[in-house]
Amino acid sequence: MFDTLIENSGLRDYIDANAQDPWHDTMFRGYVFMSPKQKGEFGERFVSHYMKEEQCLVERAATSTAGHDRVIDGILTEIKFSLATRDKKGGAVTDKFIINHVSVSKDWERLIFCGINPDESDARIVFFTKEDFVAHLESDDCLFNVQQGGKKSGNDDYICTNVAALLECDFVRPITQWN
Repeated sequence: MFDTLIENSGLRDYIDANAQDPWHDTMFRGYVFMSPKQKGEFGERFVSHYMKEEQCLVERAATSTAGHDRVIDGILTEIKFSLATRDKKGGAVTDKFIINHVSVSKDWERLIFCGINPDESDARIVFFTKEDFVAHLESDDCLFNVQQGGKKSGNDDYICTNVAALLECDFVRPITQWN
């Protein structure tokens, strides 16, 4: 019954049109089909390897509930990673990223964001401190919004969908200024 329903209603075409991988010709092929947890782990591994290449000492967090992903050069570090988001034509939009689940209550000192653009050599790798993040949350031009259940549910996760604007903020620094 479902076979006929899906084929005759155009639902199969809908799935096919929305299951495109704009990264199919790149080293990131298949990433868009991973679960959020898998994407997070991939991003942590990617940034860890990158920072090691930059001669930083990278250590795993002491526990999975530590409130940060890595300890880099002795700094408790949260890692966020994103490929540029897909457009409606099956490609990706340069500098269109999402940063989500940034929490004030978690134990981190710096956050590294790594955004990969359609031209893979055009990556955005930046960081900011928790202190600057908290100050930004209190500003009039804050680019982060409360995510999911929000404060009413005891959740203090924040999301930023205008990362291009965030990258222009004074408190966001290029990764070359890490040390």
